[in-house]
Amino acid sequence: MDNTKNNKNSLLEFLKWLETFIIAIVIALLIRGFVIEPVIVNGVSMEDTLLNGQRLIIYKLGYFFHPPERGDIIVLQYKKGFIGDIPFFKNLDFLNRVLPSTMEVDYIKRVIAVPGDKIDIKDGHVYVNDKKLEEEYAKGETYKQLMNFPQIVPQNTVFVMGDNRQNSRDSRVIGFVEFDRIKGKAILRIWPIKDFGIIK
Repeated sequence: MDNTKNNKNSLLEFLKWLETFIIAIVIALLIRGFVIEPVIVNGVSMEDTLLNGQRLIIYKLGYFFHPPERGDIIVLQYKKGFIGDIPFFKNLDFLNRVLPSTMEVDYIKRVIAVPGDKIDIKDGHVYVNDKKLEEEYAKGETYKQLMNFPQIVPQNTVFVMGDNRQNSRDSRVIGFVEFDRIKGKAILRIWPIKDFGIIK
């Protein structure tokens, strides 16, 4: 009798522990999918604002309530990973948001123009709505690359560029970025410690 009771108690304790573990995992995935997510800068396209290897926190919740704004530094999904390749799952946005996906390719860029803006590049400078941008963050002159200019930014998209203008694969090559490809806004640099701080 005692052994049966002990076994039953052990099973109940294990099930409670398992329940707590599953709830913790679900909460962590929901936070990652819809609130904040840690990311690592990979490459030089955002120099000198962000450097290769720096670790950031991106904030996702804000874009559920308002669209991206000019100047926002965003992380966008350029290529879906393993989950996005599975026919049944690829259209389930919820799963694509919460499940870490292998082989996913993300870019980090700055929003330069928003829906309805006229974007132009000439003489090494960027113009939005016929006004030349004063871009103290930009490194090097800006060239057109593959896109023809001027362009009007379509609805529900943004035009993005890396701050390192001569070493960035951005909207000049990949085109306008749809809102639903934007994962979040970079808000905090957390590593290395000496660079810790809010991203402006």
